[in-house]
Amino acid sequence: MIKRFRKIIRICREYRAFLGLFLLMNLLFAFFLWLTDAPSFWAVSGVFLCMTLLLAGSVFYVIAKKEEKQRNVFFAFLENPNRSNQTNVEMLLGDRDKEQLIAVGERLRESEQKLQTELRQREDYEEYIEMWAHEVKVPLSLLTLMLDNRKDEMSRIVHQRLVYVSSQIQDNVTQMLYYARLKADHKDYLLEMVRLNECVEEVALQYEPVFEEGEVKVICEVSDTSVFTDKKGILMILGQVLNNAYKYRDTEKAERWIRVSDKRDESRNKILLTVSDNGIGVKQSDLPFLFEKGFTGDNDERKKKATGMGLYLVEQMARNLKIEVDVQSVYGQGFELILEFPVV
Repeated sequence: MIKRFRKIIRICREYRAFLGLFLLMNLLFAFFLWLTDAPSFWAVSGVFLCMTLLLAGSVFYVIAKKEEKQRNVFFAFLENPNRSNQTNVEMLLGDRDKEQLIAVGERLRESEQKLQTELRQREDYEEYIEMWAHEVKVPLSLLTLMLDNRKDEMSRIVHQRLVYVSSQIQDNVTQMLYYARLKADHKDYLLEMVRLNECVEEVALQYEPVFEEGEVKVICEVSDTSVFTDKKGILMILGQVLNNAYKYRDTEKAERWIRVSDKRDESRNKILLTVSDNGIGVKQSDLPFLFEKGFTGDNDERKKKATGMGLYLVEQMARNLKIEVDVQSVYGQGFELILEFPVV
């Protein structure tokens, strides 16, 4: 109702000159009628006024319908600038505007064709990257199998370094696959009750060779708490967070640790899973940008080599799973990331 009233007001403003002329003619007619001193002055004036209002209303109704039709035809042309829709718009325009419309139509069709080509190329590229990531997992699995079966034929340090390198490559491939998964139109999440302690232990076991290489101790203080979420997504998040904590460990400290703990926030009805470490930490000026794609922070040598994708993927996956993420850090002392799960 309000929208229709606003439309009437707009039409009145747009055609105010026409309305003014209409009103002036009515007043002039009434004046001449009054000069004649006709006995039916009031009756004739009333009838004429009613006819004038009816005529004005009919004109405004026709104008409103015409504008609505023009708007629908125009938006249909913008939605799909094909020849048929362009012809429909041309029928509503004068000869002077048709040339401009033809130029606009050509430009829109060129842009749409270019966009479709780029979308197909991007889809092909994403499919190729995802296929490559799956294919490279085969030689990685063979490498892992060889390292397990030929462990006795290598020195401990060589075996440990090879396992570390294999784990890092595996992590990069997994990161690539999850990035492709996040960008997919269809999200194949399986929501179920998941035990947090089992997830933490599984990820810690997966990264055990990495932690041994860097002499980092993982302390798991997670209780037998269950949350309603996607297990693969949680494993990915924990893997990226633990790997990130390992990358930015403080090599000058005698003891290097990563602690994972949980607690229940009754006041907010949340389950908090906290991953903290005693690494190099993050500067306060960098904290607001940690989840931006490609952000690597200050000029630390390790951050120069980083891709800046780990925490970006964490935040994107957490957002899809309706998990809130918070970070805290004191530069030089450590870093803390908190995952907030709603209680179901």
